[in-house]
Amino acid sequence: MDLFMKMSRTQTLLALALVVPGLACGRQEVDIATLASNSDQVIWQAGQKALKGKQWDVARQHFRRIVDGFPQSPLVPEARIATGDAYFTEGGAGNYTLAAGQYREFLTVFPSHPRGDYAQFQIAESFFNQKNSYDRDQTQVSQALDEYLAFLDRYPESPLAKTARERVKACRGSLARSDFAVAWFYQKSRKAYRAAIPRYEDILKNFPDFDQTDETLLRLGQCLALSGREAEATPVLARLIDEYPDSPFVKEARAMMEPAPETDASKKKDKK
Repeated sequence: MDLFMKMSRTQTLLALALVVPGLACGRQEVDIATLASNSDQVIWQAGQKALKGKQWDVARQHFRRIVDGFPQSPLVPEARIATGDAYFTEGGAGNYTLAAGQYREFLTVFPSHPRGDYAQFQIAESFFNQKNSYDRDQTQVSQALDEYLAFLDRYPESPLAKTARERVKACRGSLARSDFAVAWFYQKSRKAYRAAIPRYEDILKNFPDFDQTDETLLRLGQCLALSGREAEATPVLARLIDEYPDSPFVKEARAMMEPAPETDASKKKDKK
């Protein structure tokens, strides 16, 4: 009680408002005296300590206290980022979404801040960490790809650019494999060659660095031929042979391009 008597009514209400929800959920307790301190540095250090100790909710409460209680503090930008980091490091789909929101808010409030590249990169990472395997929904992968491309557009010289480019390649690979799996399903399981063709064509157009481009060319050539479009299949197969001479699919492509052997019936017809 002595502590609450020494605090102003406003400070007490603020501290209780932040602490009570945490207690109700069974989370770690926040030191009220520290949270109600008049020193942004003291609160910042407490937040950092909580973050290192994996006391995620406690850390967020300290960082929010800086943002709300010390709007002119030079620590506000870092506190906003640290709030996002606390969500991101805790992990889980919900927390990644909240983390992305915090980083976006930082970029909105401080669009020219030196750590803008980090915030944008972390937005992309928040989606990337929620990605599914190629045979499942690719929404998060597509969102991550968009955010990495936005990052590279705005911060091409950032130290994080190399990792972002690697992530872009990974995202494109996953999207391409997903499209290939659908096209192959139509081709092999349903014999729906016309439905498979545009999907193979989209892969070749949108994912030129796909590591299964050689097989994509073969499958597209097959579907075109089986759809009665042999003239269009020929240049596709020729591209496979020319650009991927060591591919295991070249032999099949060559066989498809060879003229069909004459039958006895066709020979008799030619003699007439």
